[in-house]
Amino acid sequence: MKKIFALVLAALMLLALAACGRQDTTSPTGQADPNAATQATLDPSGTAPAFDMQTSEDKRIVNIGTVDKTLYAAPILVTSFGQSTDASTIDTALKRVGGTYSYLPQVAADAVGSYKTMIICVGASTKGLGQAGIDEKDEVARAEAIMAKAKETGAQVIFVHIGGETRRGALSDQLADLVLPQCSYMIVKEDANWDYKFTKYAEEHSLPLTLIFGQKDTVQVMSDLFSK
Repeated sequence: MKKIFALVLAALMLLALAACGRQDTTSPTGQADPNAATQATLDPSGTAPAFDMQTSEDKRIVNIGTVDKTLYAAPILVTSFGQSTDASTIDTALKRVGGTYSYLPQVAADAVGSYKTMIICVGASTKGLGQAGIDEKDEVARAEAIMAKAKETGAQVIFVHIGGETRRGALSDQLADLVLPQCSYMIVKEDANWDYKFTKYAEEHSLPLTLIFGQKDTVQVMSDLFSK
């Protein structure tokens, strides 16, 4: 009898520990935590889960929708929101293509008024921000001001997110959400789309989207977009 009682008590203790170990997905107000779903989709290592990718080693570029290349006239600006190296990658790609543009990763809003096309590379890097001497709050403020200026001038905006899943942090997503409502074309390294954020946005807003398998594919994408 004592043995049965001990087994039952042990089982109850295990159930209690399991309940305590579950992640609480509600806020103090009793409502669902908006971050809980995102957190739950990541594995313990913090990497994105497996998902159905359209690109591959054999099919490196996938175009969804049709891009109107006539929209993207000079003068062209390449800048960074988040100060990662992704804008530098686009700079390198355009050099290989032979395009005429300005590469100003830290440009201020009062200097962008003359540009007809803005290629905005979104990807937050703590290291990059530190090297530039910019804190997160100031970078968000700069991004907001630039997007306000783009709306004022009617500049065409190309959204670029080529840092992959490692650039899908909270700040990168905040910056992305500033750019997406004003962009007319999206270029995304597909592993960043593990939660289908970008394909869903493109579909819901009828935006052309180019998915790439790797950063080196930006050379072909820039060539297709800007070569005569």
